[in-house]
Amino acid sequence: MSRNRRAKAKAGSEDFRGTPSALLWAVVAVFLVLSLLFNFRTPVGRNGYFHTPDEGAHIAYVRYVAEQGRLPRFEGYSGVGYEAHQPPLYYTLAAQVWRMGRILPVPPARVVRMLSMLFGVLLVLVVYRIGRLLMPEVPAVALTAAGMTALLPMNVAICSAVNNDSLTNLLFALALMEFALLYTQAKPSRWIAWRMGVWAGLAGLTKVTALLLLPTMVVGWLLVPRTHHTRRWLGLLVSVGLALAMMFPWFVRNMQLYDDPLLLKAFERTFAVTARAEQFLQGGASMTEYLQVVADWTYRSFWFAYGTPQTAAKGLPNFLPDRVYLVLGIWHLLTLLGFALALWRERETFAEGAFRWWAVAGVLLLLVLGAFVRFILTYFQTQGRYLYPALVPIALAFVIGWRSLFPAHMRHTVDGLLLLLLFAISVLAVSVI
Repeated sequence: MSRNRRAKAKAGSEDFRGTPSALLWAVVAVFLVLSLLFNFRTPVGRNGYFHTPDEGAHIAYVRYVAEQGRLPRFEGYSGVGYEAHQPPLYYTLAAQVWRMGRILPVPPARVVRMLSMLFGVLLVLVVYRIGRLLMPEVPAVALTAAGMTALLPMNVAICSAVNNDSLTNLLFALALMEFALLYTQAKPSRWIAWRMGVWAGLAGLTKVTALLLLPTMVVGWLLVPRTHHTRRWLGLLVSVGLALAMMFPWFVRNMQLYDDPLLLKAFERTFAVTARAEQFLQGGASMTEYLQVVADWTYRSFWFAYGTPQTAAKGLPNFLPDRVYLVLGIWHLLTLLGFALALWRERETFAEGAFRWWAVAGVLLLLVLGAFVRFILTYFQTQGRYLYPALVPIALAFVIGWRSLFPAHMRHTVDGLLLLLLFAISVLAVSVI
């Protein structure tokens, strides 16, 4: 029996042909409703609200571009504000929405939030597409992973605020989708390398974090089978070269204005006054204690953390009840065990080439984690959203791991249970903001 036939036999009792598209749009509709609730229940332009991080500074950047028609100069906390060091793509797009929003009976910032919502919708659809490519005979995996992305409360909150994270996360997902197409299709399009380079280049014009895509792409192209020697090296050169070429004008501008292509030195000077790891150590905490606090708060805020008028002044997070995170933590550990079991026991349910994609996704996740660890060793930052560039593999692994803990005839039920629980937590999150 061929691998595809074995996969069909394995997935047979859980296949629901004809329904995924309707259910997918239902998931998108729920995401939009939750996003609108977050949008209109959260005050606009407050920097200290944990679920709309630094929104006031992001709005100042957008407003400047909309009103002045040019990019601002980074002047730290003065001038346009401390987010003016960010690459320009999101703010340029948002400025057009800001101008259009002036004619509407709501504040322009709330209209710009809807641009982030659009990027969130596209992210949900891309997660679904990747899931279908990796496990084409088990559409429930793609649908449930898309649902998890749409119902993850902190992701909904980030996609309901003015910030460049929503676009960054979408572009990371699109780059990963190109690798899924490259590895799983019998005759992948010759345009994959070009599209991948465009996504990575646009990501680099959105947030500096996107530089992590460059080593990821190198590894990804090196994993192309040796039988496709020319495609491997040509794809690597085209995708990485195009991405760097698109980022180059931004680097040149930064060199001309600041003598610093990535603005890292200016960033460090400006944020020298923010909370730092060394302050905790000088105050008597051990490195272990510091890392425990960071890990705890980061994990909680990966799921959801929020701000109130009382805590916003100091930028401190509020959390849901402890038992919510305890349940989520135990649940997550079980899914990790289940994912390992799925890779071992259910290999035949994955498409040919899917394991190469998981290798690339694993590299990206390690790079994102490494960058975050390096950051928190200097600055006290406990924001789980910094892990969202790797949200696609995190969501897919969570869903695959959860389903693998149950027999095939129960998997529709546990899919629904997963989405129902996340929906309940999202409703709780909306109720407390």
